Amino acid sequence: MDLLETERLILRDLRLTDCDDIVRFANDSALNYNLSFGDLKREDGARKYIKKSLAEGDRRLSYKLAILLKPDRELIGSCWLDITSEAHQRGSIGYFIAQSHWGRGYATEAARALITFGLEKMQLQRIEATCDADHAATRKVLEKAGMKREARMRQKRRREAVWTDSCLYAVIAPRVSNMTE
Repeated sequence: MDLLETERLILRDLRLTDCDDIVRFANDSALNYNLSFGDLKREDGARKYIKKSLAEGDRRLSYKLAILLKPDRELIGSCWLDITSEAHQRGSIGYFIAQSHWGRGYATEAARALITFGLEKMQLQRIEATCDADHAATRKVLEKAGMKREARMRQKRRREAVWTDSCLYAVIAPRVSNMTE
């Protein structure tokens, strides 16, 4: 089922038939440099990841989506929206695009669609994203998608044998205050 559609992209639930593509992306060294794919590098891990995202039922807390390019529906990456706190109406997003499709604005388009979905359909108050502090392209994507940088978290992630800093970005729902003066 197609979940979201933009001018150039279709975002739909991942399917087991996407497993080979997910494993291929997870083993791309350019993508691996800034993301931790872990078990997704193996077919059994990718299958488990996809099955878990499909088994959530009515009260869905995670949307793991395939990014398809219109009009031929070529799978060029994946994105996700995870509800991190129902009580506080908070979520987080992430994405990756195949290296052959970098620099064309697809990541920004997918991130904007996730943010709109999270704020409007899921009624989230806050959506966060983190990225490697040295990854200028991802910082630019998040900013173009409407997120604001809130913090630099020192030594948040280990890449190979080196600890790296991460940046925290967020967008807040535009809501009218219901507090009285």
